[in-house]
Amino acid sequence: MAYRTAAPETADHTDPYASAEPGDADGELLVALGSGRTVRLTCTVPAEGVLRLRQSGVPDRGLAVLPGVSDRPARLTRLPDGGGVSLTGPGVDAHWAGQGLSFGAYRRFARPEADTVPYRAGLRPPTPGHPAGSWVETVHLSPGAAVYGGGESYQGIDLRGRMRTLRNTEENRAAGRDTAYLNIPLLWSDAGWGLFAHTGGSVEADLGATHSEAAAVEIGGPHLDLFLIDGDGPTILERYLSLTGRPRMLPEWAYGVWLSRSSYFTAGEVLRNVEEMERAGAPVDVVHVDEWLEESVLADATWSAGPDRSRFPAGWSRPLADRGVRTSLWINPYVKTGTPLADELAARGYLVSDADGNPVPTAHNPACLVLDFTNPQARAWWTARLARTLREEENAAVLADFGEEIPDEAVFADGTRGGERRNAYALLYQTAVRETGTLVRDGDFVAISRSGTAGSQREPAHWAGDLPSSWTGLVSTLRAVLSLSLSGCSLVTHDAGGYWTPESYRLAKELRTTMSPDRVFADVEPELYGRWAQWAAFSPLMRFHGVGRREPTAYPEPYRSAALDACRLRRRMRRYAAGSAADGLPLMRPMPLALPGDRAARAAGLQYFFGPDVLVAPVLEPGGRCALYVPEGEWTPLLGCPPLTGPGWHEVTCGPGEFPAYVRAGRGVATVLRD
Repeated sequence: MAYRTAAPETADHTDPYASAEPGDADGELLVALGSGRTVRLTCTVPAEGVLRLRQSGVPDRGLAVLPGVSDRPARLTRLPDGGGVSLTGPGVDAHWAGQGLSFGAYRRFARPEADTVPYRAGLRPPTPGHPAGSWVETVHLSPGAAVYGGGESYQGIDLRGRMRTLRNTEENRAAGRDTAYLNIPLLWSDAGWGLFAHTGGSVEADLGATHSEAAAVEIGGPHLDLFLIDGDGPTILERYLSLTGRPRMLPEWAYGVWLSRSSYFTAGEVLRNVEEMERAGAPVDVVHVDEWLEESVLADATWSAGPDRSRFPAGWSRPLADRGVRTSLWINPYVKTGTPLADELAARGYLVSDADGNPVPTAHNPACLVLDFTNPQARAWWTARLARTLREEENAAVLADFGEEIPDEAVFADGTRGGERRNAYALLYQTAVRETGTLVRDGDFVAISRSGTAGSQREPAHWAGDLPSSWTGLVSTLRAVLSLSLSGCSLVTHDAGGYWTPESYRLAKELRTTMSPDRVFADVEPELYGRWAQWAAFSPLMRFHGVGRREPTAYPEPYRSAALDACRLRRRMRRYAAGSAADGLPLMRPMPLALPGDRAARAAGLQYFFGPDVLVAPVLEPGGRCALYVPEGEWTPLLGCPPLTGPGWHEVTCGPGEFPAYVRAGRGVATVLRD
């Protein structure tokens, strides 16, 4: 949205709302635009405290909202003396007058106040960025209120004062930028309102960046389907999840220790590293392999070949299973251009195409062609392939990578275009993965994904992407998973130790030419590695991963012991993590969610609760110093720091084996450490 330099009277080209009145059908609102055009909105109350405004006749693309969500009409009443229309229902008491709409704490800008801000609510005609047009909603930002949500953000949880483009993007191993792999068109404020745009395309949100007291949310596409949600933070997320689906529960082993590297190159190398951890007295619940195919993950970024039996012979995972260790494999929804498989799938019409019917590559990589999950035959072929893999390799988990960068010019089998599937493709892909794995393995299955959108929280889990192995990478990762949690994603994780350093990434590409083991080195600065490993123990899933060595046994003392102790502690916390994930709120609970209404706690934007009882403040700089806000009461340490009393801010200095994680007194350490 180009609002930054234009004057208010010339910047906004929206066809604004002018007036509204009840229509002939139940719950129908006739909205007149400034141009004279009339738009019919169906107004429903799908859940208590939720008002849905949906343009009549909008096709149901089966995106994020669950089938069977109520279409209970709102009651519309024309108010006397031109006072507008009231919209009521369970937990809903809204009022639409002229341009304005108010519902609880949600208040749209209307004239004359709208004349003081550089945008108005209504329909925006086609632009180069939105060739099909777009809808704009304006929201008054209450003084002192924060704004959260939007999916993944590497710049922090409070979005107020920022411009966000919610468009899934391949981040290419970057950190700290305000673009992301996983975007969710849910925005909410601790003032008491939430806005959820039901779309699979991009959303642009000016959240006080142009005008300090105003937000404008631009929803791409000619059709409007908007949910307004009333309540505090926990209530808004609960109501949002009732519409889009709660996370499915994982088997308890998933909450243990995941050992991973990009990559182990042979089955023997995998087994040796697990045995090394066993000798150190550290548990391993899952081990993941990227390079198991007759092609290179880093070179091709596609799934076009079968397993490399010279490196991973049939039955290779059984010695691991005998030790109680499950295996995970890398997959994605792409095939490589020019391969026999790509030619075959193109001939069958199984690939996403352009308007002329030719397969179209992803927007960032001309070598990657995209499977069309809206084609039932293509979906059946792909899920049969995954099912065969699960049976033959006997893996219990997959890393379902990619799914971003769907090109705008793409045409899907169901008639949708790339622009409206940009974010939602991930949901199609991940649903197919989860359904297949759950069926084949009778529920004993976990998928971890990088991309996603609204509804993807049903298909756990998600990781924060390929961030650098640096202190700034650690902070960016923490910000990303906290923001995801405030967007309804419960099972979020990250690469403990970070994904890459420049030197190790160069070597990783070189090693792919031979796939030979034992040349990978420990590339993370040891203190950083130890702190990241400790934080991982208090994350929804504890998962080591990166292009260098990530096993705790590869690092020097005292950080080796710190990481091993964190793994042992996590094994004892598995049951607590699994139980906390089932109680409705995200497992990682940032302070605005854990303590709604506590303004002092809100300022602690880099700490959180892990489940209901464990307060966590990761160490984010060398030296072990950490400032944290401690809520009221007595707090008992889990990893060696001194006990603390709240409320108030404290500064602690942690030795290498210590970490700021505390249990609420009265619950008891035994409540958490009960595996």
